[in-house]
Amino acid sequence: MTGQHREIRSIRGFAPRPHLGAAAHRRALGEHLRRCRTGIGITGKTAAQSIGTSGPTVSRLERGDRTENTSLHATALLRLCGVTDLQELAHARSIAAQGEQPDAWEAYGNSIVRWVQPLLALEPAAQRIMSYEPQLVPGWLQTHEYAQLVIRAGFPDLPHAEVEARARARVNRLDMFHRDQDPPALVAIMDEDVLRRPAGSPGVMYRQIQYLIQLLTGDLRHRISLHIAPLSMGMTGAVGHPIVHLRFADALLSDFVYLEQSEGARCVEGEGEAERYLARIATLSGMANPADLTLTQLEDRLDELATSRP
Repeated sequence: MTGQHREIRSIRGFAPRPHLGAAAHRRALGEHLRRCRTGIGITGKTAAQSIGTSGPTVSRLERGDRTENTSLHATALLRLCGVTDLQELAHARSIAAQGEQPDAWEAYGNSIVRWVQPLLALEPAAQRIMSYEPQLVPGWLQTHEYAQLVIRAGFPDLPHAEVEARARARVNRLDMFHRDQDPPALVAIMDEDVLRRPAGSPGVMYRQIQYLIQLLTGDLRHRISLHIAPLSMGMTGAVGHPIVHLRFADALLSDFVYLEQSEGARCVEGEGEAERYLARIATLSGMANPADLTLTQLEDRLDELATSRP
């Protein structure tokens, strides 16, 4: 192989790391396989016929979806593309093995709605998470009781056990920011109106704001940046739905955008549209108050709530 092809066909730059989650390993392997296949100029259908599987299987494999016999098919596809180095093939198989592990959301069973699963599966691998939330405190920063109220409001008929499971999954997402190895950074923007919107009893929001202050002054203060968009921003910055943008350190993982609606979500990947949403969040961040003013805003609102409490 030439130096150029060696760079394209090597996956050793992506080290198997369980804390990144299974989905990241599947996607990294899939993207590597796609690059190898297109690098030798064959179609997915031709590749499938050559390695004894179906075109849809190769397509799912390259997208990073779960498939049967992933390691077997990945090895066969790499050999088809001219990869014969035994260490290279072994490395690919080790990544495939990590991709077969449960995704992060699976610990909570069927309580996690289908459209949230891709986000929960991929965010542990993010180097940076950028988020805009117009209605609520960002999910990673919610207290358990606040999360319960939000989930109950959206799904009033949900059994208590499922509400608990979803709330637990939501607040446990903060754990990844405490990791010693490859912790993500969070840049979150929320509307000022969120702090004034009633959430159950007045004490719920009071404790939620206390928690935000604790996070922004504690061990995570260098990993979490919270911006509050003032009401004066008006319609200029209005976005009617939450946006989450994930950026990864590994070149094999393309940007991922999660766009949530009332009863569903849309996921966007790669360049182009994902970049457009990143630019939108960056614009909102620039229009919002600087992060170094957030503590003052939270403390002022806490004082207002304390004064109004009976």
